[in-house]
Amino acid sequence: MSSFNALEEWLAINLPEVLSDLNPGATEDELRTFAAALNVTLPAGFLELYRWHNGQKMKIHTGPWYGLIFMPLSRVLSEWLSWEDVIRQSSPESLASLNNSSTSVPLGFVRCLYANNRWIPFAHDGAGNHIGLDLDPDEKGTFGQVINFGRDEERKIAIAPSVGAFVDWMVEELRAGNFNIKTESDGGRSFNTLRPEKYHFLDSLAVMFRDY
Repeated sequence: MSSFNALEEWLAINLPEVLSDLNPGATEDELRTFAAALNVTLPAGFLELYRWHNGQKMKIHTGPWYGLIFMPLSRVLSEWLSWEDVIRQSSPESLASLNNSSTSVPLGFVRCLYANNRWIPFAHDGAGNHIGLDLDPDEKGTFGQVINFGRDEERKIAIAPSVGAFVDWMVEELRAGNFNIKTESDGGRSFNTLRPEKYHFLDSLAVMFRDY
């Protein structure tokens, strides 16, 4: 069984509302149009991810990536264009200052930049932070590696060498019982790691990769 199917089965049992919120898979035309709009070659793992489901309808406030929302291609493009605007409109001095505050984990895997138009988000937290694809890795990194980036993410982490490896890793964590589902005051349910016990997945990642 593929990890995508395993994740879907886990969601059906544990978070059926997230499974119900997932869109059908993207068509080949939608994938070609998206790649052309970004002028990139998309790795096979990203294409497989969006053939599986074209993100969420976003009618609920949690998603399959430890609570982060799985964005449809239309929203990915919108977020990517917003980051392009940040890069284009920032002065060289301000962008250099932002870049200098960034670090790579492990060292040499992710370029120490605040923003890069070859970082393609596929998940977001609603506050300008993402999990996404890195199509411009540093010298030790891998084309198509999965990283964190965004407004608050100075410490860029190479989470997995590919989308497929990221999903494999997450399914292994879930099978090991590393999940925490809570009912919030609004009646919705949040979803994050149990080890470490944090409210936000990106905070969990910072702890899980702190020794690199």
